[in-house]
Amino acid sequence: MASTSKRHLSSWACGLALLLSACDVPGEKRAASKAAATSAATPKTEEATSKTTGLRQLNVFVDISGGMQGFVRANRPGDPGSKFQRTVTALLSDVQGRTTQGTTAGYYFVKEAPVLQPTSYAELSQTISRGIENPAAGTEMPDMLREVLKLQKPGTVSIIISDFIYGPKDPTQTWRVRTDVKDALSTANPAELAVSVFANTSEFRGNFYPGNRTKRQTLAGAKLPYYVWVLGPAPLVAQVNQQLMGRLDQQPQVHFNAKYEAPTYGVVTGYQGKGEWYAEPGPQRGKATGVSFTSLSAKEPAQFVVGFDLKHLPLAAQKSFSVSQLRLEPGNTDAKLVKTWAAAGGPPVPAAGRAYTHFSQISVSKLPSTASRQKPQTLRLALSPTPPTWAATYSTSNDSNIAGQGPKTFLLTEVLAGVAESFGGQSATGPMLFDVPVALRRD
Repeated sequence: MASTSKRHLSSWACGLALLLSACDVPGEKRAASKAAATSAATPKTEEATSKTTGLRQLNVFVDISGGMQGFVRANRPGDPGSKFQRTVTALLSDVQGRTTQGTTAGYYFVKEAPVLQPTSYAELSQTISRGIENPAAGTEMPDMLREVLKLQKPGTVSIIISDFIYGPKDPTQTWRVRTDVKDALSTANPAELAVSVFANTSEFRGNFYPGNRTKRQTLAGAKLPYYVWVLGPAPLVAQVNQQLMGRLDQQPQVHFNAKYEAPTYGVVTGYQGKGEWYAEPGPQRGKATGVSFTSLSAKEPAQFVVGFDLKHLPLAAQKSFSVSQLRLEPGNTDAKLVKTWAAAGGPPVPAAGRAYTHFSQISVSKLPSTASRQKPQTLRLALSPTPPTWAATYSTSNDSNIAGQGPKTFLLTEVLAGVAESFGGQSATGPMLFDVPVALRRD
């Protein structure tokens, strides 16, 4: 954070676990045996959690300006340190641990001039744990982003830790905040950049410099936000988020230009089903991604369950798996989404479904007469992310009395809008988390 200007951000969350009553599935007994015959040919190779995806360089930038000193203070013997110090010290240790796995780590202080000062893991970690003794005057957030992006090379992910308070030197120009942020990020190719923002709070003791350039305030433990930004190619940002940001999983977050692999999914036999049907193998590594119905009517609609392995999505995205967020496009059928639930909170999962973390139950009573093995009907299941409504709660247009406001960041919504506009006005919710087909046939 700059002494008189700063940088800030954050993101998403919502959860569920719905219970389903057990269901006798006489028609599925045939289904299970038929599915077992096809699953014997299913490859047993599970996709590795940590694939070689080209992550070569991890750069970490920590703001040590005067405005950050309230998070990074000297501690007396026996003091536990601030939440900022505990979280960031652990994160730095995790990054350093990656150096034994073929990834090079670079560490930088964010100061005034030069904006980025290279340092070592030991020096940066000790500065965070012991406190900032000689705080920098600080630099403007757009300048910081430009300098960080200059170090972006293929295979590089950058992690920036700051309060991200940004107030233009001329207070009459605050309306330019989103444009300034957009311009700074636009120095990178948007096709090669994704941005994740994680918010966290910590007790703050010391001088706080408002973004609206009013007089400084002395705080004695008020909780204020700070942010961790992760920037780089979308697949590598997703990898770093999953492997290094676990401590921030429960915190507000937002992801721009994020791209996720389609999850492993499949029809699960012998689990919360109803009617006469069996699962059909599909192209996805032999998983059953289709259903053939031997009997179907409005009086006796069939029900089947599709399982999803969502462990590669952020925790906040997994929590958005609900009837309100999961969309079913029925195609030329009358398919309806009945319920959704997480494996951890639902009915006991049979062996056939243990590879999955989440489930959806679908009801069908009618298919076109042409829905044959040669011409299956296709329904689609798509998961949309939860809008980051937390950002408005964290944002303020006047931080001249921050102690009385609670955790707020000056013009946070404008900063996030600038990020979105750098990707062509992309909504902060981003694209669908996944969109997968299920083929329906008459036997």
